[in-house]
Amino acid sequence: MRFLLIVIFIAALILNSCQETTVTKEEVAAKLDTLEHKFEWLDYRISQEQWDLYTRGFSDSLEFYTGLYNYTITDKELLRNLNLGKKYFNDEDNLRRYDLIYSSVLTGLIESENNISALRDSLNKFDIIYRPNYNGEKTTQSSLYDLYRSSDNRLVREQSYRAWTQIGNELADGLAQLFRLRNQQARTLGYNNYFALVFSQMEVDQPTYLKLLDRLDSLSRKPYQSILQGIRTQLRYDDVEIWDITYAYKDINRKIDSYFPVDFQLDMVKSSLEKLGYDLDQLPIYFDLEAREGKSQFAYAFPIKPPYDVRVLANLTNGLYSTRVLMHEMGHALHATQISQERAVYTNSIASAWGEGMAQLIAAQCDEKDWLQNEANVPADVADEYNKAKKEQDLVYLRTTLCRLMFEYEAYQNPNQDLNKLYWDLFEKYLFLPRHDDLKPWASLIYYITHPVYMQNYLFADIITAQSLNSIKRLYGYYSGNNLAGSFLTHNYFRFGSRYSWREMLKRGTDEDFNPDYLIEQLGI
Repeated sequence: MRFLLIVIFIAALILNSCQETTVTKEEVAAKLDTLEHKFEWLDYRISQEQWDLYTRGFSDSLEFYTGLYNYTITDKELLRNLNLGKKYFNDEDNLRRYDLIYSSVLTGLIESENNISALRDSLNKFDIIYRPNYNGEKTTQSSLYDLYRSSDNRLVREQSYRAWTQIGNELADGLAQLFRLRNQQARTLGYNNYFALVFSQMEVDQPTYLKLLDRLDSLSRKPYQSILQGIRTQLRYDDVEIWDITYAYKDINRKIDSYFPVDFQLDMVKSSLEKLGYDLDQLPIYFDLEAREGKSQFAYAFPIKPPYDVRVLANLTNGLYSTRVLMHEMGHALHATQISQERAVYTNSIASAWGEGMAQLIAAQCDEKDWLQNEANVPADVADEYNKAKKEQDLVYLRTTLCRLMFEYEAYQNPNQDLNKLYWDLFEKYLFLPRHDDLKPWASLIYYITHPVYMQNYLFADIITAQSLNSIKRLYGYYSGNNLAGSFLTHNYFRFGSRYSWREMLKRGTDEDFNPDYLIEQLGI
């Protein structure tokens, strides 16, 4: 969706290259204005078709619109014309617009290549309609996820984990081919690999990113190993498995989940947002929250025509995890409805790290003791017990994230290596758990297929959230239930869209540069 700005510039600059030897700044700016409106419409239509695909399992016209996009974006003169056109933009507004378009062009030139788009889309469609088989019956990924994390029967936990990751065995070959194809295309644009291309357009450069991962690894290794030892002692297992980790927290997780029945989760979200100053009933946000055959099993926010039409897809189940996922997607949706920018590019081209950060800021309420007590009637002692356990589980999540991020980085460095061996080597390095080379969990992560080099944005989002919450609590004393905190989010973050870089907006809001120390302090490492 964010790549569609390209359509604007393609027609404009290619036409001029055929008819004129020179073009003025005013002419290029006028063409950008005209084409931006066309782009806004095309973005709207593709978003509608994607909503149909994810909610119904099929779309009438998505192939037509993406085909039109692919045809336009793959013109060989596009990137050259964009490079030549940059000299015309030196004012802040047009330069920002140009940078957003150019960034979209680079990744768009990869993803619109015929072999890549066809393979990616086929794997994605398979994932949407896939239903795993467990004990001879079709079930859902969410059911297996809950089972492998909570069943008292260790064999059941193992079997459900294996069934949960089985889709990886189906997608692995295709994903490995995507890694190779994306690298091949990136090299035609002058980059060593696709990972380097994406990071060339990010606001955290590749060396800084890798140093951050290394720092988080060093700081979290011993605390995590201590958690593992505690689990071994508690469960009396000599060898703890991946399907044992969350089970060690089953008592408190079951206890906290009992306060989040599925029928009340949307009401909790509405109440939480209202106390921040947002009336959900007055916002143009629409929901599809019940699981069914053919519908995607995951959760997404679809900005169909922000800020006027935003939709949330989820598959609610009992428990706090489901509530947090809904809160996260509501964060995306709320952000989209609060953008107040005249230019479509500033509404539709939100930096991924920033978008995820805004979603995480809303979801972060779920970890506030006051929120647990006031919205879900969780007793104070249960809230304390839960937050203590969650701090340990957050470290497990961090180590898992490091494994997944380094896997994607290494896969793009050399996609011809044995990717399954790479994954399990990293799994052992970061999680210190037994490997199972007959499984391919890495290929079950749909992000690698549909959102390549994206998962690091969740880490950046956690840093943005920790840093922002520190400022909010310093200014206003508390976060959840505080309408001043909602005003802070709207006036410092939401309303700008992508008018400024996300690092600039973070500094405006917190008076400080992007700083991982706040997340490190929050994790207690």
